[in-house]
Amino acid sequence: MILSKLKMRDAAVTAALSKRWAPVFTTLPSLKIDANSFNPRVLECPGPGEPYVENPEKWIYSLCSVLDSRKTPIEKFEIDVGIFRLYHEHFFVVFRELCVAGVEELLIINDNSRRIYQIPSPVFSCNTIVNLELTSCELVVPSKLTGLQSVKSLKLCHVTVADNDLRRMISWCNGMEKLVIIDCDKVQNIVIHGPSLLELVISLHRPVGISLKSVPRLAFVEVSLIYDYDLWMNYHASFEERYAAREDSDEDIFSLSPRDFSGRDSRKTFEGTNEAANLVAFFNRIRSVKDLRLNFSSEYRVMLSKEGIVLPTRLSPKCYLVELKKLCLSWPSNYHTFNTIVSCLLNSSPHLTEIIICVTSYDNKYRRFALELDFWDKQLPAECVKHHMATATFYLDGYISEDCFGFPKFLLLNARNLKNMNIFYTGKLKDKPETAEKIKQEVLAVQKASPDVEMTIKPILLAWYMYI
Repeated sequence: MILSKLKMRDAAVTAALSKRWAPVFTTLPSLKIDANSFNPRVLECPGPGEPYVENPEKWIYSLCSVLDSRKTPIEKFEIDVGIFRLYHEHFFVVFRELCVAGVEELLIINDNSRRIYQIPSPVFSCNTIVNLELTSCELVVPSKLTGLQSVKSLKLCHVTVADNDLRRMISWCNGMEKLVIIDCDKVQNIVIHGPSLLELVISLHRPVGISLKSVPRLAFVEVSLIYDYDLWMNYHASFEERYAAREDSDEDIFSLSPRDFSGRDSRKTFEGTNEAANLVAFFNRIRSVKDLRLNFSSEYRVMLSKEGIVLPTRLSPKCYLVELKKLCLSWPSNYHTFNTIVSCLLNSSPHLTEIIICVTSYDNKYRRFALELDFWDKQLPAECVKHHMATATFYLDGYISEDCFGFPKFLLLNARNLKNMNIFYTGKLKDKPETAEKIKQEVLAVQKASPDVEMTIKPILLAWYMYI
């Protein structure tokens, strides 16, 4: 247990402490390898911020020596391959030995996104891997897979992969229980066939279709649609608009992140997308979900509303989220589109017991719309509000207006079994204690449908995401 907390170099030298400690390192169940594992120092490439190993051959020889000295198989192996100028040929031998020995957790990390590597072929024939994590690589799946049938958890972060390869890999790992996909390039449509899938986490920076074909056991879903700001501005805004949006920023208005696209590419990326229809189709396929978390950006709101399609205030009865107990939502404030999504989810989740809403309004790139005074009364004859809602928590971050308190007031008026109402706020409202106190008194004065509800309204020091 002590050695598992140490870096590999420090763990190895403990063999000199005593006869009792000497054999412990060779039986350590996990190894975490980086540039400093065998090198006394890490040099820098001509490009800034690109560390590499001074002598790759010697480094690989040292790694092989450690593997050869093992007394027991390695259960968990984590390596950062971004430390090499080129993907070294000897890595094939290393991964073949690991896979033959029966590695169960394999994490191939690449902190240098400018140097993409290909997954070693022995990985695709290994049937002992339970947890597989790949970062900043090119994933080319063989037409005939022979391994990966024991995979329970798969994480793909900034992976370049074609639609067919991704679909084939997900379908092949039919025992997979957890799937994480973060900003995978080249993907246009994510098709998920997972009869054993329990947890799904997807984070995207551009429009990508998400299709759930067979996920009968899916219980936890987290989706973040934080579309790339520069990409969206290249597509949507003139130079003057981009300048106005960034005039208060320290960032150069001409600077682009490594994942930015030219105006032509970004227009192609957004062409033909129907975000409203895609979102509703996604909701229609998650009936078994018990915990749902959604995170949207301002740019996504624009994409969602540009189609001219009216979002429904409820799903079809056959697609109701009958298992949903907890709902967590995060988005910019005072957007009619997002409030309609709240209505749709609550009206379609008859047994919802807890809701967490995180509202941010620190950006002013897009115009907001004030809600009608009776918006929530018109939109929410929700069964869960009347009979099941027990806990409601609001994190209000940034320049919050009084409109943000309309929904909490509605819940107090209608939620008959509400036990806890928590409202935490930062930003402008926190800096104006008189306004905050006035709003607090208005909320406390609301006639409550549940006489036993406990109220907490107070400022917090940190942003909402530090508490979730």
